[in-house]
Amino acid sequence: PSSGTQTPKTKAVSESSESGCENQLERVFSLSALDALLQDPSGKAELRSHLEAELKDKRPKYASANLQTPVVVVSSEVNPWSKTGGLAMVAGSYGYEFAMRGHRTMVVSPRYGDYKDAVYVGYSKVWLDGREHEVRFFHLFQDLGEGKGTDYVFVEHECYHRGGLYCDRDGKEFPDNLFRYALLTVAAMEAPLILSLRGSTFGQDVLFVANDWQTGLLPVYHLYKYRRNRTYLNSRCIFVIHNIGYQGKYRLSKFPLDSYLGLPPEAIDLLQGEDLNLGVDCMNLMSAAILASDRVLTVSPNYSTEIQSPEGGQGLHEILTEKGRQMRMAGILNGIADEWDPRTDPHIFRNYGISDVLEGKAECKRELQRSLGLHEDPGAALLGFCGRLCYQKGVHLITQVIPWLLTYEQSGVLGRVQVILMGKGDDMYAQQLSHAENSNRGRVCGYVGFDPKVEHRMMAGCDFLLMPSQYEPCGLPQMYAQAYGTVPVVHETGGLKDSVLGLWDEARDRSTATGFLFSGFDENQFMERLYQALEVYHKKPELFRQIQLNGLQKNYYWPQAIDEYERHLDWTLQGPAALAP
Repeated sequence: PSSGTQTPKTKAVSESSESGCENQLERVFSLSALDALLQDPSGKAELRSHLEAELKDKRPKYASANLQTPVVVVSSEVNPWSKTGGLAMVAGSYGYEFAMRGHRTMVVSPRYGDYKDAVYVGYSKVWLDGREHEVRFFHLFQDLGEGKGTDYVFVEHECYHRGGLYCDRDGKEFPDNLFRYALLTVAAMEAPLILSLRGSTFGQDVLFVANDWQTGLLPVYHLYKYRRNRTYLNSRCIFVIHNIGYQGKYRLSKFPLDSYLGLPPEAIDLLQGEDLNLGVDCMNLMSAAILASDRVLTVSPNYSTEIQSPEGGQGLHEILTEKGRQMRMAGILNGIADEWDPRTDPHIFRNYGISDVLEGKAECKRELQRSLGLHEDPGAALLGFCGRLCYQKGVHLITQVIPWLLTYEQSGVLGRVQVILMGKGDDMYAQQLSHAENSNRGRVCGYVGFDPKVEHRMMAGCDFLLMPSQYEPCGLPQMYAQAYGTVPVVHETGGLKDSVLGLWDEARDRSTATGFLFSGFDENQFMERLYQALEVYHKKPELFRQIQLNGLQKNYYWPQAIDEYERHLDWTLQGPAALAP
């Protein structure tokens, strides 16, 4: 399956055969110590298996008091049908996980293509841009067994039939994006009312989960178009910020609230923002969603804190701080899909777990080196990067330090290093990848493009994962890496800070560290932490092994994250609406 896709055969239940073991085992242990204590091979294998299952326990820990409330997720992209980044993967996971908990769940997204097996189920008339538009709905039900499943509803309109989701082939934003996503928003709010899916509509008493600026109008329409007209009175709306850098800004004078969006004049209080270029003639969809929603969530706790500061809020820190003061804001670290499990991953050369991580990773490393044209050197530190080729991901930091990494020096820390960089994006960085490979054949692989199978193989075969991002609201690769025993080297920002525990003091952090963090977004700070990581790898193999095990013991799978979502869902439904209609 594609990256981030949940499959019906993987359920949020414990993989341990011992259903009666409710208590967590002590997590600070050494497998070498277990080897010494247990001489009986069968007993050793049984205990290892039990520990491994417990450490990857995927059972829900929180039961919602509102499982009868349907959840309607609205997103401009959803994996595997449409994807430009992490938003699609998270939206797809929402659909799977909420349904697995027992909610009747709908995911609404545009129909960008001719999606196989999605069938026509109805239409609606939407007033927008001074005239009436017909949208058609296509439906696909994903049966998850045990009476559970997800209703995927795709909104059909000619404005979605283009080469890209948001931009043309030259990277220029489509000029009618406001229309396209306002249309999606209204259609998504009509769907629960009018579509009879599997015998009945979802009805009015639902919880909407809107995602990023493309659905920023949903809380606004929820307030002014529906609740004022006595519809959705008991429903609530959660707005999830995946990246505050994209806010959906448009000229108010070009898109009047009444004639274009069908909103009353007083909606200006929510929609008007300020911008250096637009001034007060600015409509800001994200700020409107923050103000109108009943709760704001971000994709990691640290990112929630960062965007409430003047430095990280990109002009929205004041309204976000106020939302936090009202106890209507929080950050929840995204989870990773069940497919990211080295014990069962079909894409890697050999499956492995905690008990055979050394052997498994060694074989996966050898196969990865061979397949990507690197020298088959088991002792070389293999560093990997997988992501968008752009400044924000810190690609320039990696390409700048490659010559330094590959230069042999007397201590033996540098030189015996290999680097794999995979991604697509800015041409400048793509050329840098090609140059790095051509200049260092057998030691550097510059893979311009993206292959999800190769990403899985990199997580299994690399020793280190590099994520020197300028900012990272959540980030998923660093969690994939730890699940595979690959050690992340990351910039201390956003979700990276939440999900990677650094080795700051070897004695103190030995039993907890899962990676290496650097605090300044510059080459020198990055090099300093890289040197420490390589020194541990080459000179202190037992410590490196312990860091790998620490990462393998972390549980970043979705059930843990959905526990937190369910808590906020309950608090949102049980409390008063943020604004009166």
